[in-house]
Amino acid sequence: MKPIISTTGKTTQLRYELPLRAYDSKVYPVKAPNGSTIILYGHETGVGALWRGGRPLKKTTAPPPKQPPKPPKVNGTSTDTIMIIDSDDDAPPAPQALPKADFEEEEEELDPDHPYPSIIQQLRLSLNTQVLHIAVPQIPAISAVRPADSIPAIFSKKIVFAVTCADYSVRVITLPLSPPSDAAKATPFRPKSQWGEEVVKVPTHAGHQSIPRGITMTWTSRSEANFDEGSGDDMNVDADESTTPGRRRARRKQSRSRSGHRAEKGWDLLVASHSTELGGLLKIWRFGLTGTSIAATTPIAAYQTLPLRKLATQVIFNSAQYPKRRHSQLLITDASGNARIYDPFAPRQASRTAGTKPEPGNFIALFRTTFEHTKSNSPTLPVLAARKPILDAAWASDGHHILALLADGEWGIWDVGRTGPSPPSDPSAFSIRGFVVTSESSRSGSGPSSPKIRNGRTSLAPMTPNTRRTKGESLFHGVSTSSSTPNHGGVSVASLPSVVGGASEDSVVIWYGSEVFRISNLEKFLSRTASGNANGGSLPAPGLTPLQGIALHGEAITSVNQLDTTVREARLAIPRDVLIFTDHRVIITVNTTQPLGRDLNAAFAKEQADEAEARKTDQALLARGELDLGGMGRLLEDMEGSGSASGQRSMVIGNPRKVLFASSTT
Repeated sequence: MKPIISTTGKTTQLRYELPLRAYDSKVYPVKAPNGSTIILYGHETGVGALWRGGRPLKKTTAPPPKQPPKPPKVNGTSTDTIMIIDSDDDAPPAPQALPKADFEEEEEELDPDHPYPSIIQQLRLSLNTQVLHIAVPQIPAISAVRPADSIPAIFSKKIVFAVTCADYSVRVITLPLSPPSDAAKATPFRPKSQWGEEVVKVPTHAGHQSIPRGITMTWTSRSEANFDEGSGDDMNVDADESTTPGRRRARRKQSRSRSGHRAEKGWDLLVASHSTELGGLLKIWRFGLTGTSIAATTPIAAYQTLPLRKLATQVIFNSAQYPKRRHSQLLITDASGNARIYDPFAPRQASRTAGTKPEPGNFIALFRTTFEHTKSNSPTLPVLAARKPILDAAWASDGHHILALLADGEWGIWDVGRTGPSPPSDPSAFSIRGFVVTSESSRSGSGPSSPKIRNGRTSLAPMTPNTRRTKGESLFHGVSTSSSTPNHGGVSVASLPSVVGGASEDSVVIWYGSEVFRISNLEKFLSRTASGNANGGSLPAPGLTPLQGIALHGEAITSVNQLDTTVREARLAIPRDVLIFTDHRVIITVNTTQPLGRDLNAAFAKEQADEAEARKTDQALLARGELDLGGMGRLLEDMEGSGSASGQRSMVIGNPRKVLFASSTT
C-alpha cells in the first residue's frame, strides 16, 4: 500500500485507499516479532490486518510451478487401460503448514524526504459477513515489574481479538502475531484455515437475537469470583437513580486468592457485548486460555446475562489490569446521561432466603451528566428536564478517571476514586468539563455553548407572551436542536506505562463530527486545571489543541485510535501519531518536528567539498604531467573565477567609491 502524502504546517497526513468499507478499527497493543505495529479493522466481508513498520519481508522469487508427472507408458502406448486400486483405509494427507516469513536483518531505510514507516504486509480474513465492532485486550509489556509468567502466554504468540457481526454473531479470533509471507499469500485458498487463524463462534441460541451494538474484552485469573463470608466497606450503588451516588454500604467482600501476579489455575478471557434486545441486554462470556489457543467449553453459554434499564451506548472494561481488583469492572453508558460501573465478580446483595449464596455481579457506582440547556431563556418544567446523552466514554489514569463526550459537544472527567486534585462535592458530577468548538458551530453561531452567566448567576428571562408561546411549543414538541450539531463522536485514550511501576502517562484524542482534538498529557492537563493555569470551560484550551489539516474528502469518521510511542518521544513532548479510519480510507497524521526535504546547507557544503577535492586531484596530476584536456579546462575556469573575484575585491577594497554631498544653504 502506497500512501498519498500531504503536509499542512507541522502536520503530515498519510492517506491510504481501501477497496472495502471499514466500520471499526483497533491498534493491537503487542508488536509483531519483526517490530511491526498491527492494525485491525472490520470491513464488509470480514477482518483486515495491517503490519506497519519494523523489519520488512525478504524479497524472494516464487519457484516455478511443478509440472505433474506424466503417466508411464505400458507396452509402448499410453492408451492401454491401467487398473488403480484405491483403499478407503488410507488416511487423508495432513494439511501443509504455511511457509514462514523471513525478515531483513535491519529495519527498512526511510526516505529522507518522507521518513515514515511503510505498511510491509496486509491480509483480509473472510468471514462472509460485515464486521461492525472490534475489541482487543489490554496487554502490558514484559518488564521487571511485570514478568512473563504474570501474563497469558498466548499473547506473545497470537493476536487475540473479538468481533461482532451483522449476522448477530459474536466471534473470538486468534491470528499469528507474525505477518504472513508472500509465498503464504500466494498459496491456494484453504477452507479450514486461511492464515492459521482459529475462530470461536458463539451460536445463535446462546448469543444475541439482534445486531450487537458494541463489544469489549479483558483477561483475568481462572480463580476469580470466589466468595467468602467476610465483610467489607465497598462502594455499592443501586441501579435506581434515586439512590445517592457514591453511597457506602457494608456488603460481602470478594475474596481473591492470588500468589503475586501469577494465576495458579490458569487464565480466562472475558468478553462482553450489548444489544437492543428487551430494551437493552448485556451478555458476558468466559473462555479459557491455553498457551496457543482458546479453550471453549461445549455447549457455549453466557457467563452472565444482565437486562439493562436503558439502551447502552458504550460498554468497556476497565483499563487497569490483573491483579488489580478493578480490572474486571465494566463501564456502561446510555443515552439518558447515566454511566454505571458494573463488576461481574462483586457479590450481589444478600438474599433474604436463608441458605442462598449470593450470585456474582453488582453495580458499584453511578455517575450522571449535566442537564440540557434550551436555546431560549424560557424556564423549563422540572419533569421535562433531560440529561445530555453520552456519545462515548473511556477509562483513563489506570481506571481512576472516566472521560466522557456528550451529544452537544460537552466533555468531562469523572473522578471515580476521588483521587484527583480537585474532586467535586457531588461524586456523580464532572470534576472537569468543557465544550468542543467546531468550525461549523463557530461559523453558524448555533453550536453548543454554556448558559450565559452574569455575576455568577444564570440569567432568567421575564415571563412575556413570547416566552409563554416558546414554553408551550417546547412543552409539546421538545427542545429543537441544530442540524449542524454532529451526532457522532468518540474518545481514544492511549497509555504509556511506567517502566518502574509508577503512574502511566495518558494521551487523549477526542473526535466530534469531522474534527479531532488532542490532549498530549492528561496528568499535566489536570494539574494545570487544578492550579488555575488551564481553561476547562471551553476548547481549545492550553493542553487541548485541534488537529489541523485533516482532509476527509467528504467521508465520515468511523473510528480514531492512537499509535504507540516511546519513552524518549514522550520526554521530548512529541505527540503520538493519530490513526483515523473513514468509510474507505486510512489516514495517519504525523507530527513533523523538522522541515521536510533534504538539508540544502548540507548538500551545498558537500558540493563545495567535492569541488575542492577535484581541484587538488587536478593539481597533483598537473605536477606529474598527467593532466588531460578536461582537467586543464577545469583549472583555467578556476583561475578565471578566482582572478575575477580577486579583481572585484581589489576594486572594491583598493578604490572605494566616495560619495560627496553638497551642502545647500537657504
